[in-house]
Amino acid sequence: MEILFKLKMKKINAILAGVILFFIGLLSFVLISLWMPKNIINQANNNLFQIDSPPKISQARSSELAVGTNLSGIADWSTQMPFIDAFKSARKWITQCKSEEPGCRGSWDTEEFDKLDLDEYGWVKSLPEPEAPPEYTRVGTLLFRDVERYPGGKYVVLYEGEGKIEYQFDARKDENASVPGRDVIDVTPSSAGIYLIITETDPQKTGNYIRNIRVVPAEYEATYATEIFNPKFLAKISQFKALRFMDWMGTNNSEQKEWQDRPTVMKASYAYDGGVPIEIMVELANRLQVDPWFNMPHLATDDYLTNFARLVKETVDPNLTIYVEYSNEVWNPQFKQFHWVRDNGPVPGGTTSFQPYGVRTAQMCDIWKGVFGEERDRVKCVMGTQTDNPWVAGQVLDCDRWSEAPCYKHGIDALAITGYFGGKLGKREHEQTIMTWLNDPSIDEFALAMTQLKDGTVLADPGDSTTDLLGTFTKYAEMAGEKGLELVVYEGGSHVVGTGGVENNQKITDFFIELHRRPEFYERYMEMLNAWKDTPGNRTVFMNFSDIARPSKWGSWGALEHVDQESSPRYDALMDFIKQIIKQNN
Repeated sequence: MEILFKLKMKKINAILAGVILFFIGLLSFVLISLWMPKNIINQANNNLFQIDSPPKISQARSSELAVGTNLSGIADWSTQMPFIDAFKSARKWITQCKSEEPGCRGSWDTEEFDKLDLDEYGWVKSLPEPEAPPEYTRVGTLLFRDVERYPGGKYVVLYEGEGKIEYQFDARKDENASVPGRDVIDVTPSSAGIYLIITETDPQKTGNYIRNIRVVPAEYEATYATEIFNPKFLAKISQFKALRFMDWMGTNNSEQKEWQDRPTVMKASYAYDGGVPIEIMVELANRLQVDPWFNMPHLATDDYLTNFARLVKETVDPNLTIYVEYSNEVWNPQFKQFHWVRDNGPVPGGTTSFQPYGVRTAQMCDIWKGVFGEERDRVKCVMGTQTDNPWVAGQVLDCDRWSEAPCYKHGIDALAITGYFGGKLGKREHEQTIMTWLNDPSIDEFALAMTQLKDGTVLADPGDSTTDLLGTFTKYAEMAGEKGLELVVYEGGSHVVGTGGVENNQKITDFFIELHRRPEFYERYMEMLNAWKDTPGNRTVFMNFSDIARPSKWGSWGALEHVDQESSPRYDALMDFIKQIIKQNN
């Protein structure tokens, strides 16, 4: 307000001086004095609405080389721990009973979730009496399960309503410090996590059931609602150019269809039933000044797409580029979206989902860019394809079965591929060879694996190496360029994981996990990223998969294994490559 006051005084003084000293030139002077404050005031107003975010130097404009990342899905067992309020990552309600109650079999989970009396946000409105037909009489949930390293000490559990909450495993209630609506618990972290059980709710039957549970470290009690995000999580992802919210949105096998059924901020937990609300994803993107990448549910109606686009247009910082993609890997039959789109898409799919996927992506893009109107350049519509089969790209981009073909001319901006390498180390046919490496103390198994990842020369099965990536990127860049499109990588990184039963070989799983921790993996990632370079050219953002995740037999996907981890060979390579981009652009 002080800035605006001074500007207004400047305007008045200028006009007054013009009247007294330069009456003849009054008109021109007034025009100048009116023009100058308007521009300064506009600049001041823009500064008032700047987002308070960590220091960040932009990698590039969204049409240039950049590195982003996928975010791991929300789960109670996730080491990403993105939210200050731990309940936002709580597990789906577990229905339970006490063994001494009538009809209780004493199992951990009576598997009666579908019988729960839930409100629109997922809070349990009532619990059955022990003699009632359902077996369950209480509900529980888990937080920080198998995380081991998470903040300990005092937590506050805030809630509304009447009832009783019990705490077990890593948590003990401080009875003296607790009052209705605010429990204090002492937490000693272990792999067990926090076990929270609602044993009684709405005892007076007035509708005042326990709801809006929040579990926050005591030091964040006054700020969790506005801070929202774990500061350590923000620090780890702040330098990426874009964030792909595919897993945060629960895209694969999603059941979201109608706009009114979307997840909202007041939802009990973001770990299930639709994932993270749009408003939270937008807040994260705005706060960090990173480009958001949204994945539309495959069942989404036109109304859903329209309203999603409207909300994003109104709330995402206009300086950010918005990526939008229809579902995820609709070419992949392991996901429900493949089968649904193939059988229910806007054009016949036959045995594949390719053309109906291309058409629905085009329709989605028409809707989004129609909503944005004159601001349509804020949106980049992405068309995904199956990287191992170049023929698929032609099917999804051209979609000649559609009366409004080709699909790519409906506002599509980018063709999206993967950028994975794995050296075929996890294939079943190489299991015995890998076991030979591990069982022979004279063999350096890590050196052999690193060489195989680099050039594929160790196993009698070449391909899938960092050296091969250059050819893949070049081929698809030319294909996209012929249609005037950018090429982006929607997921990329290491794909070293056991398949076809090899994932159940614990010795190989342990080897693969340790392999990713080796310093040499830094070089493999730099080779991958340098292969992506194309200056000048049409290769733009490379989306790492993914940010933070605990390794297991299902893969070592996280560049970091834990939000507390300061560095790793893969994360360091990503950060160093980003620094190279920044230096190059400056």
